[in-house]
Amino acid sequence: MRTRPSTVNKIANFFWIGVVITIGLFGVGCESDGPEIKKPFKKTGVTLETTKDTWNYRTIQGLHAGLFKPTCANSGCHDGNFEPDFRTVESSYYALVNQSVIKPDVAGKFKMRVVPFSSSNSMLPQRMLIDLNGNSGIMPLSLEPNSNYPIQKDSWLVRLNDWIDAGAKNWLGKTPETVDFPPQVLGVQFLVGGVPLNRAGKYEAAQISVGQSPTLWVSLSDDNTVASGLKNVTVNWSTDPAKFDPNKEVSMLGGPNKSLSGLFAGSCDYYWNYQYDGSKQIENDVVWFRITVSDAKNINYQIPNNNSMFLLKTYFAIKYK
Repeated sequence: MRTRPSTVNKIANFFWIGVVITIGLFGVGCESDGPEIKKPFKKTGVTLETTKDTWNYRTIQGLHAGLFKPTCANSGCHDGNFEPDFRTVESSYYALVNQSVIKPDVAGKFKMRVVPFSSSNSMLPQRMLIDLNGNSGIMPLSLEPNSNYPIQKDSWLVRLNDWIDAGAKNWLGKTPETVDFPPQVLGVQFLVGGVPLNRAGKYEAAQISVGQSPTLWVSLSDDNTVASGLKNVTVNWSTDPAKFDPNKEVSMLGGPNKSLSGLFAGSCDYYWNYQYDGSKQIENDVVWFRITVSDAKNINYQIPNNNSMFLLKTYFAIKYK
C-alpha cells in the first residue's frame, strides 16, 4: 500500500532539490570575472591572479597582462612573428631574460635584452626610450586605436625597471640562475727565444734542450669574463703529474698579448705567461705544469685537474732531451 509523503518530507525534498540546482548553476568553486590568463600556467601548479585590480604590475605576469600583451603582441609584430615573442607570460620571459640582443646599439653597450638586477644594462627599457641607431623607431612602433600607453608610458617604464632591478623574477618568484662555466684552455705554448717549442704530436709534451728555460704561455677563454679580467691566475710545476707542492704556486704575468697557434684553431690570443727556470733539469726529465684561475663564480679552478684526461696533462708538459 502506497503512503503519501508527509509535509516534512516534502519540505526536505524541495530543500535538497534546491541545493542540487544551486550547485549546478554556480559550481563548487567560482573563478574571478577578470581577464583570463593563458592556460600553460595550469601545469605549473601556480595560482595566478586574474582580476585586473589585484595585479602586481611589477611582476612578469603583470607586465605581460598590462604591457607586453596589449601593447607589443599586436598582429604582425611580437605575436610570434618577431623576437621577442610576447604572446604568453612564458614566451615573454624566456625571450627577454639573459637573451642576446639582435640589433646592438651603436656604442655596443647593451648585450642582453634583460640583465637581472641591472635595468641600466638592459636593452629593453632603452628600446622604449630611444630610436635605435636612428632607423628602428621607438618601441612600440604601432598601437591599437584605444591604447592608453602614451599617457602611461612613464609609469610602465618605472614598473619595468623595478622588475628588472629586483632580479627579473619569473612567475614562480624565482630569480634566474646565472650560468657561469669555468675558464677553458684554448692553447698552451712554450717559447724559447720567442720561438715555440716543437711537439711530436698535438698533445705530446713540448721538446726542449737541457739547459733551456722556457716561457709558458696560456690562452684562456671564459663565457662571462675576458681573459685579462680573470683573477688569481697562478702556475705550479712538478715532475709527478699527480703531486704538486702548494709552496711552489706562483702568480703568472699578464700581457702583452701574443697571437700563437692554439689547440683548436690556427691562432688565438695568449695573455697569461710565466718564465720557468729549467737550469736544474737533466736529460729525460718531464716537467708537468698546472694553472689555477678564478672567474666570478668558479674560484681556484685548476687546469688540468686530477680528473682531466691524461692527454691534456701531457699538453701542459715539457720533456728535456
